[in-house]
Amino acid sequence: MKLLKLALPFRTSGNPILRNFTNQRAGKALITVPKIEIADGQILYLLMSIYIHGETLYSRTIVRGQPAKNHVRVYDRVRSEMESLGLCVKPLGGGMMDVDNSARTMKIYGKCKTFGRANHYKTMEIMKESENYKNYNITMDR
Repeated sequence: MKLLKLALPFRTSGNPILRNFTNQRAGKALITVPKIEIADGQILYLLMSIYIHGETLYSRTIVRGQPAKNHVRVYDRVRSEMESLGLCVKPLGGGMMDVDNSARTMKIYGKCKTFGRANHYKTMEIMKESENYKNYNITMDR
């Protein structure tokens, strides 16, 4: 019992040091993860927030989309990818996109039954900020 009382101050003082060491890799991953990864054609998309576990104040909003049967499959793929980087994922909502790379057009619409309707305006703003999609004609349905 005396040993436990002696070790307790060291555990609490060493905790922030260990936390910073373990979060360095996740912090680099949080910065380097691309904001947008979508496919061409008619796709399901999710608007998601990624963050380091326990530190939701420092998060990034990303858009992921792929042709899939449902939004849960998109979420599962992204979650497994982010977990391997040491990041957590929170879905903010979903919808559908019609992406035509040859005509440089994109239409954002619909909602996800599982995660709710994404903020299509925020999705459109993220797309317009991107170097790859800033010259696209992006429309959205309310």
